[in-house]
This record gives sequence, C-alpha cells and structure tokens, in this order.
Amino acid sequence: LPRQLYCAQLNDTVTTMKITASIILSLQLTSVSSASCSSSNFLTSRSKAFCNHPLKLRGGQQDDAIDDTPSGSYHGNYIAPQGEQPKAAAIVEVKNPPSTAVAPSTTAAAPLASATSKSSKLSNLQERTGPAVLMLGATFLLLKYTGEKGLIGLILLMQLGLYSESTGVVEAFQAKKGSSIDKIKSYPVMKWWWFMTAMIFSGRDLIMQHTSLTGDQLNLMNFCMSATSLVGAVIQLAMLSGPGTEDLYREYLGKLACCHFSLLFLVGQSSFWIKTVQEYGLGWVLFPAFLVIVNDTMAYVFGVLMGKHKLIPKLSPKKTVEGFVGAGLSTVAIASPLVKRCIGGDIPNLGRHAIILAVYASLVSPFGGFLASAVKRAHGAKDFGALIPGHGGVVDRFDCQVVTAPFVYLYLKNFYNVES
Repeated sequence: LPRQLYCAQLNDTVTTMKITASIILSLQLTSVSSASCSSSNFLTSRSKAFCNHPLKLRGGQQDDAIDDTPSGSYHGNYIAPQGEQPKAAAIVEVKNPPSTAVAPSTTAAAPLASATSKSSKLSNLQERTGPAVLMLGATFLLLKYTGEKGLIGLILLMQLGLYSESTGVVEAFQAKKGSSIDKIKSYPVMKWWWFMTAMIFSGRDLIMQHTSLTGDQLNLMNFCMSATSLVGAVIQLAMLSGPGTEDLYREYLGKLACCHFSLLFLVGQSSFWIKTVQEYGLGWVLFPAFLVIVNDTMAYVFGVLMGKHKLIPKLSPKKTVEGFVGAGLSTVAIASPLVKRCIGGDIPNLGRHAIILAVYASLVSPFGGFLASAVKRAHGAKDFGALIPGHGGVVDRFDCQVVTAPFVYLYLKNFYNVES
C-alpha cells in the first residue's frame, strides 16, 4: 500500500550541518496516513521503527534542491516515494508548540520565603512575650497577697471566661449563617442556668465551707435545677410552630450540645484546680502550670528554629514534629529543678513525681490545644477571644492547662498520698 510521510522541520543550524528535527510518525495501512510535528525524542525511537531506509535529513525551504535516496527523495519537509512526482512542499502547522520559556526557579525563592516566615514567627514571639510577662507578674502579686483564696477566685473568673468564649464562638458562627435561634427567647436564660447548675455541682465542697448548706442539700438543689432546665427546654421547643421548625430544633440542640461540652471539658476539668489547692496547696497547682507554660513556649521556639515537618497540619498547621519533641525533652529536663522550687521540703521520690507529671504535660496536654484548634477551624475563628493581646482569649491560653488539672489531682490522690 502506498505510504505518505509528513515531517515537521524545526531549525536549520547556522554554523554546522547538524539538524535538530522533531518527528511524529503515524501510519494507517488501510487509507490515508497523516502526521504532525513532534519532539526530538522520537527521532531515535520512531524513525527506526517506521523508516528502515537511510535519509539525508536537512533543513530547507520549498525551493531546496532534491536529495535522492534509495527509497525516495527529500524536498525540504516532504518525502516523495520513488517513481512519484514530488508535490509542493507541505506546510505543517504546529498547534500548541511546546513553550520555550524558562520557568522561574524556586530554589532561590525558597530560602527567602523561609527567612521571611522565620522572621514573622520571631516577631510574633516578641509580641506574645510582653503580655505573658505581665500576666505572670499580676498572678504572682495576686497569690502573694491573697494566697489560696485569691487563686480560687481567679479560677472561678476563668471558668466564667472559658464558658462564655467557647459558646460565643459557636453562636457567632451560626449568626453569620443567618441563624433563627433568636426566636427561642429563653435560650440565653437556659444557657446561664446550665452554667450555674454545673458550678454548684463542681464547687459543692467550696460552698459547704462557706455556707451552712450540707452536701445532701446541695445534691437536691443540683438535681432540681437540672430537672427544671430539662422541662423548660422541652416546653420551649414544643411551643415552636410554622415553617423551618425542624431547623430551629436542630440549631437549638446543637447549641445545647455545645454548652454541655463546654461545661464538661472546660468548667468541669478546671474545677480540679480548686480541689488540688485545697488539699495539696498552691505548689501543686503552680508546678504543673509552669510545666505546661514551658512546654508551650519551647514548642514554639523549636518550631521556629528547627521546624520542618508538620505534626497535625489539618488541625494546627503551625505545630511541628521538631517543636513537639524539643518541647517534651525540655519539659522533662526542667521538671526536677522546678519542682524543688515550687514544692520544696524533703518529700520522698519528689523527682520521680515531677518527671511523671512532665511526661503527661508533654504528651497529653498539647492535645487540648489541638482540640481547641479544631473548634476554631470548624467555626472560622482565629481566636476564642481578644482579652490577652498576642494570645487571644482565656480558652486560647488555658486549653492545655485544663487537660492537666484532673490528672494532677488524681495522680496525687492515688500515689502521692500513699508515699507521703
């Protein structure tokens, strides 16, 4: 069968006779064969497969001289089989030719971007340092002049802030979506009713110390408040009517779940600070708090200086493996000398207790921050609040601390008391 072969010519070199040609060969044995331009990679592979005869390939134009070959003649960019009158040179249009533009190199930009990122992180560290020092100084003065009562009062204020901020993030997110929860007028009342119920339950020992109420009376009061909130919520939902009622049910139950989770995770766990300070003194509240502060600070420092591998990029993109490991080693290293400053005295196995608490503060406590990051990310919030410049709100600063509080109390209750 007759074959026709079209080739695309690229460039005719000026100083040498070497040609850089691009060829794509396409053969159809039944009818018409056609070809389009290609790259030079096919010159060695495809030309051997389809053209077994030698060709004198060179660049040329339509009026180039004819070079005869054993199986045909070459006319610039057209090969005519033997015995066939050569046609005018075919002009092959190359569609979407490969771009010869050189892509900008990213190797030079990478160090610049890394340096800029590191400079930004160092600037952020400086911004956070001032408020942190002021906050620690104010806490020191408060504890120096008020002691345990001042710390308990501070914890109660913190619980109020934790609950208000955590529920406020969800409410602000639903308000942006056009929530209709405002139709339920009793929601704000119920929200703080649940808070008071939880505070009475978690602070029953403190209430008995300063009032004449007994534990049984407080339990009865707590149960009555819980039953009242249940009945009131159901009656309010039953009074809703009209289109979109199901959506209101869903929004209300979602906020109900948010409030109770905040009470359980934030208010409930932070109440262990009060138990710890009442039974074991200020030292065993301050020492774990300092461990978490050291861990958080060193994670930031190691992340800035050495961080390359993301720890949990989808939840907390700024956390790195290097920061997590470096912070853990630093926290364990400082635990023994720090506990001697906070606790003091000749206590058996004090160093071992300190290391165990440091390991917990390094491995488990940071996950409170990861969970808080997930909540913020899910609701499009940068921070839970703006109370502390450079740090955010109360939840942003104490999300890891509240995870540590119950472990410290339960550990001391089960191991420290036995050895002491």
